[in-house]
Amino acid sequence: MVKTFTFVNAEAGHANRVYQGLKRVAKKIDAEVYGLFGEYDFLVISDSQNLKGATKKIVQDIQNIEGVWTTRTLVEAEFD
Repeated sequence: MVKTFTFVNAEAGHANRVYQGLKRVAKKIDAEVYGLFGEYDFLVISDSQNLKGATKKIVQDIQNIEGVWTTRTLVEAEFD
């Protein structure tokens, strides 16, 4: 299992549109979405079966939302 934390920035004036898009995508990919104050506008937390699945969620689902400006993704480290 791969857990990803994707920070999303919206284009100026498009935060609400991006938030609505992220909520729709979150239902499809079984993710959590949080609005943020600070350097990033949103955080999407998702579990995937493998890195390929995680990549698809980020590149095809999240980054394709109209108004998404940038994303930055962190991948959970496993120490077991």
